[in-house]
Amino acid sequence: MSEPLLKLISTALQHHTTRYSDSGLFMGIFTLTLIENTKKYGLRTSTAIKVYKHLVEQCNVYLKGDSCGCKVPVEFSSCDSLVALAHSMITSKPACMLDSRETQQISSLITQAFLYSIPCNSSGTACFGRTVTIGIEGQSVNHSSVFPGLLLDVPEMLLPGDLERLGDGPFKVVLFGVSLSGDISEVGDVALEVHRGLNPERDLLQQLLKIGEQVVKDKVSLFACQKVVHPVLQHYLREHEVVVIERLGLALMEPFAKITGARAVASLFSLVPMEAYGLVAGLCFQDCGSKKLLQLLSSKHAAISTMVLCHRNETMLEELKMTCQRAEHVLRLTLREPYALLGGGCTETQLATHITHMNQSTAPTTAAALGISHSEFLMAVESFRSSLLAVALSLEHDGQDCLIDLTYGHRWVMDISSQTEVKHTCGCGLLEDRSNLEKTHLNTACQTFSPVFLENNDTQPKVLDSFSAKLNALNVAVEMASLVLDVKYIIKDVN
Repeated sequence: MSEPLLKLISTALQHHTTRYSDSGLFMGIFTLTLIENTKKYGLRTSTAIKVYKHLVEQCNVYLKGDSCGCKVPVEFSSCDSLVALAHSMITSKPACMLDSRETQQISSLITQAFLYSIPCNSSGTACFGRTVTIGIEGQSVNHSSVFPGLLLDVPEMLLPGDLERLGDGPFKVVLFGVSLSGDISEVGDVALEVHRGLNPERDLLQQLLKIGEQVVKDKVSLFACQKVVHPVLQHYLREHEVVVIERLGLALMEPFAKITGARAVASLFSLVPMEAYGLVAGLCFQDCGSKKLLQLLSSKHAAISTMVLCHRNETMLEELKMTCQRAEHVLRLTLREPYALLGGGCTETQLATHITHMNQSTAPTTAAALGISHSEFLMAVESFRSSLLAVALSLEHDGQDCLIDLTYGHRWVMDISSQTEVKHTCGCGLLEDRSNLEKTHLNTACQTFSPVFLENNDTQPKVLDSFSAKLNALNVAVEMASLVLDVKYIIKDVN
């Protein structure tokens, strides 16, 4: 973007989505609409900034309070709310190209992976586990699955009989973070003194075989290396029934070390210390679509799992992988704040209704406290309300009218599946339509009211948004709009 103010907003939006993985669209639309409405209503910048700051503080108090009608608790005794939250993330990303059955399956897998990442039986400070994602192109989404432990490509020449000969675990593991290719250029940052008549490559191979002899003597069953392992060393290890995994790659070094407890050996020229060895509880093969993978099971209760995602082509697969990673991040945020907000625009409509009603009676005293006129205050409240409702309106892409009910303050659209009568569907799925529920078009003038708080409602909303993400997006949007409105001059470096 060439426009400096748009670059500023874009950067803030990117920072938000990096930290929270959700509500980026809400933040962008709300920020720009606040700026636009301030100009549209002819508000003074200082007035708008004062009132917006006051209103967002009221929103924070309402959303964090016990009487908030658009906040629902996330119950970890049941997976329903977690699956609904993941489901909402998936459905908001149409480029994943999933049908309803596939969406439900992926939502369940994300929740399963999230639960695997929570450490069990840990004393002291608990650390999150890790979900490793593997993509398989050209397979049906239905072949996607989640496995406990770590899945790796099956090493060459490893057969099921080789694992059977190992017997039952646990198995001792060693992990190397340096190249074992035998190439002098890959020895690392060391000084080599080569005497006349000596063959460096041959001597290096002898050193590699010494390492092989040591790990065999120490009864190692799994030998892993981040980089290449010399064919002669591989042959020696296999002869002694040691499973060899080479080219592990930097990305898998951390999860491999976590699941085994092994410390990566960083030198060829010293013995492997005993404390560097790790353990795996078991090794087995897993069939994932068209691919066979080697599964490592943890012996240390490490919260590591592998999500295998399948899709029809590379583009869809990459979109699905990114979406699943972000959805799992959103689920992790619920451990810090175990709440979710009603999705489908219902939080925006409720918040707009609550703020308008709350400030209607207190407008004279609040305006005086802020040092502005009564009419200016009400105009700024209307600008804020209209901006929230603009986000709710933006969710409709089929040209249907958006409504708001005058009892609970939820957003409604026409139920296109109903063939017999005119029915409307609640945006979040919490409410059922009924004939005596009065509604009006969104963003039109109506009598202010306080949304009725639903108590003892056992119905589970179908669409949920991240509480932490939307709360932060709301505050950052107001902050960015105020900052942009307050800009008097832009200084550019033209050199």
